[in-house]
Amino acid sequence: MGQYRINTAAPNLTCICIDLRAEGDYSGRIYHKYSREAIPFQKSGSMITILDQFFDQINYPQASTRYRSFKKLKKGETAGPEKRLPMPEPVHTSQEILEQRGKDATFILHVQYRQNSTWQGNLVWIEEEMEEDFCSVLELLKLLDSALCRNEAEE
Repeated sequence: MGQYRINTAAPNLTCICIDLRAEGDYSGRIYHKYSREAIPFQKSGSMITILDQFFDQINYPQASTRYRSFKKLKKGETAGPEKRLPMPEPVHTSQEILEQRGKDATFILHVQYRQNSTWQGNLVWIEEEMEEDFCSVLELLKLLDSALCRNEAEE
């Protein structure tokens, strides 16, 4: 099997457990060291939204751009998060996060940068011991899809 590296010191290390694949999409759970409970998601789009909110909450990695919105701003109001929540305290170790497993597949995600309104980092597919770097959220989603399609073809 292949070799892979996981930065266990990364504050935003997440485990994505895929439990169900249906109609070209997937659902499952997200684990990170600041949440006692698994965070469920029903579609890949909601998974991305949950992760982006998590990165904003811990302010890591810092976003290099602000999101635009169709929402009209009132006088004196600024775009972006209303108020930054206090930094949460870790409730799990990285090792506890790495021990989680999905019914269909398990991925360890480390987003290193949020530049140009997207993410850059690496993804480890635990079951196959494979690692790939990605340069955008779209590329991340394509990596997940290709792994799940490969997994499906082998069944």
